Amino acid sequence: MVAMRHVLLLFVLLGQAASFASSAAAGGKIPWDKIPGVQISDFKAEFISQVEQKLEEIKCYGRCTESVADCLRKDPPHNSAIRLARDAFFLMAAENGPEDIQKWMEARKKMAHPEWTHSFGLEGMVPLGKKDAPVIFVEFSDFRCPYCAKVAPLLEQVVKASGGKARLYFKQFPIKGRPKSLEASKACVAAQAFGKFWEYCGMLFASRSDLSETALLALAKKVGIDPVRFKKEMEREEVLNRIADEKMEGLRARIKGTPTVFINGKEVILRPTRELLDDRIQEELDILNERD
Repeated sequence: MVAMRHVLLLFVLLGQAASFASSAAAGGKIPWDKIPGVQISDFKAEFISQVEQKLEEIKCYGRCTESVADCLRKDPPHNSAIRLARDAFFLMAAENGPEDIQKWMEARKKMAHPEWTHSFGLEGMVPLGKKDAPVIFVEFSDFRCPYCAKVAPLLEQVVKASGGKARLYFKQFPIKGRPKSLEASKACVAAQAFGKFWEYCGMLFASRSDLSETALLALAKKVGIDPVRFKKEMEREEVLNRIADEKMEGLRARIKGTPTVFINGKEVILRPTRELLDDRIQEELDILNERD
């Protein structure tokens, strides 16, 4: 009787193992060759196995809402799954823990498919890039903000390198309590009347340590604007009204600080690196063309 029990137990265990093996076979391997930038030959088999297990757990977003692993196995693989698999791979390679990986994945989903998108007034504004580019960046910034001074030129580089796929709009969000911040915003807006908006405003970041009237007028002269006319333009009520309207837009969009960047009305909530911004452009194009 005891021997019979052992035999029955063995059959049960074998059946469970067969079921597991069948399930794994049904799932199939992860098509790593479809994920740009990932070379699994550079990593140990144990690590690859850990990543693959994580991809079985993470839910994808976009047109495929199964696990990232399952969405990768589609023919062709879903682009959102490719993105998330690549991110998970490098996050794990950098020894990020499960909580950090989960937060990253949630942030990516929220950036691509938020609960709501924001709409901003762009009429009368001068974009950097093609006026009909499908991916629209809107940046709210303060000229006294040191981080803004790093992000602003990065956004310009990304848009210029997009090959006409993206355009950038710059909105004023002067922070109360930052000396000369409002004056710098007035100068930036005034420069548009002379066709020097992007040239002049970019120089303001490099000069943020001195935003006195003398310095603002000197910059105007440097870009070919008559300082006397420039000062009069800065003092126009319409200039101040535009700044007030743009800051109010930002407040309605729940901006808490600068810089804050939106892509097609969706806030960039992860640190805006060159790699992330380039990828977000492509992701928005995928969404617009139903390829996500």
